[in-house]
Amino acid sequence: MWNQGDDLDAIRQVVNQVLDAHAEDEGGPRSPARAEILIHSVQVFALRGVERTTVQHLLSAANVSRRTFYKYFRNKVDVLENIYRIFIDNMLLHFHHEMRQARSVQQIIHNTTKVYFDYHISMGPVIKLMMEEARSSNSALAPHRDRAQTIAAEVLTAEINRLTGRDFDPLVMRTMLWILESYSLYVFEGGEFSEERLHLCQRTMIGIAESVILGQEATPGALKRHS
Repeated sequence: MWNQGDDLDAIRQVVNQVLDAHAEDEGGPRSPARAEILIHSVQVFALRGVERTTVQHLLSAANVSRRTFYKYFRNKVDVLENIYRIFIDNMLLHFHHEMRQARSVQQIIHNTTKVYFDYHISMGPVIKLMMEEARSSNSALAPHRDRAQTIAAEVLTAEINRLTGRDFDPLVMRTMLWILESYSLYVFEGGEFSEERLHLCQRTMIGIAESVILGQEATPGALKRHS
């Protein structure tokens, strides 16, 4: 279960890992002040929610000046958007790693499902908050959610084709991702984490994925017609 104090180091590790990778790609150093704002803002958003969070709350949590804050961010939503992008990029890295290591479709299904739930549970309530926000079509987070799902679906489709020779439409994989997303929200339903719901969702998700991808008959429309 998510604990505010215990998981600050986990949040710091994720944020710094992704920012370091971005800085390397861009050929310049990352800003420690920007990183601290992002790291401490995660807990503020998780505890207060988007509406009840103000820029002043973020300043106080990160112990930075207003001038420093506006050097890197436009407003509180910009901060949340950056946090969401960091978590998504990190999640995609985990997915890619598991798929590269997999030697069977069963391994892909089991390992990516476990990684997905483990990662979401470790990040706690802020993940639920961001996922709910991103599902709104007019949210600043929505395009990042769509991008991540497109990338993950395409990679999953390619890896499953490599291992089975079956050519699924990426929409099938996106449907699996939508189910995973809904289950992640269900695990935190009512604001309380449930270990029982977690295990139920993991078993159900694995069963659905194996039935669709490995079943004797694919779901109607799941397989592309070869010309």
